[in-house]
Amino acid sequence: MIVIKDDIKNIELGYETSIALGMFDGLHIAHQKIIKKAVEWANKNNTKSVVLTFDKHPEEILFNLNQKIIIDNYTKARLIQNLGVDNLILLKTDLDLLNLDYKYFIKFICEKLKAKFIVCGFDYRFGKKAQGTASKLIELSKIYNYDIDVIDEVKIDNYKVSSSIIREKLSCGLIDEVNNLLGYNFCIYGKVEGGNRIAREFGYPTANVYIDDNLAIKNGVYITTTIVDDKEYKSITNIGYKPTFNHRGRVLETHIFDFNKDLYNKDICVKFKKFIRDEQKFNSVSELKNRIEKDVLLAKNM
Repeated sequence: MIVIKDDIKNIELGYETSIALGMFDGLHIAHQKIIKKAVEWANKNNTKSVVLTFDKHPEEILFNLNQKIIIDNYTKARLIQNLGVDNLILLKTDLDLLNLDYKYFIKFICEKLKAKFIVCGFDYRFGKKAQGTASKLIELSKIYNYDIDVIDEVKIDNYKVSSSIIREKLSCGLIDEVNNLLGYNFCIYGKVEGGNRIAREFGYPTANVYIDDNLAIKNGVYITTTIVDDKEYKSITNIGYKPTFNHRGRVLETHIFDFNKDLYNKDICVKFKKFIRDEQKFNSVSELKNRIEKDVLLAKNM
């Protein structure tokens, strides 16, 4: 998959496309339905599939908010790639982009990205003051001669599947419910970096991946599985700031059971299965060690 991250003025493709439009935070089942439709159309019509989205959440720019997100762009790209997409375009998100007239945005999609098919969700909004809607895309399809499909609302267990609901549940540690709405196990992709090796001294070496502060996932300990070189292992993972050691950066630390290979600088994927407990600060290293032993025993027996 080709990933393009640039200003809208600099992007142009040299082939006809089938385009999925959306923010796609979380890539939940409704998002997947939109993207799969674009891929399916591209495959049937000998074009290239494109996911067109933003590199930042628009509300972060418009309202100067530290907007919580479900997944970061690296994880989003890996998940989109797994759906068979040819191109991922992450538009540089700034006030200039968000203040574009919606007609200009559609003109860009049709003339610069050569869209022959467009698919979006029923509540998709774009352009200045969110004046662009799915109905506007349908209306302008007659002018620009593209096919269009609008995906209706998706519900599971009487819940509307939406990023905002998933974000809220993720921040509460409700992983079972999150996974049900996502249609897959919530996961984080990342590159393993060096840590302080404290857990290794306890006999529980961890793979450390530094993560964004604005990820909505609740800090704490989780039962997980970790994918290394396409093989999945049972694991236990802590998300947080290492309060016992006054560590400042937010980090994912995962201990993989019955695994002793060096993972430094290697890409891994951690899948979250169940929340065990909140992050906490311990009075001593020995107290931390005892808690880790209990957590690992619990995780292995579940």
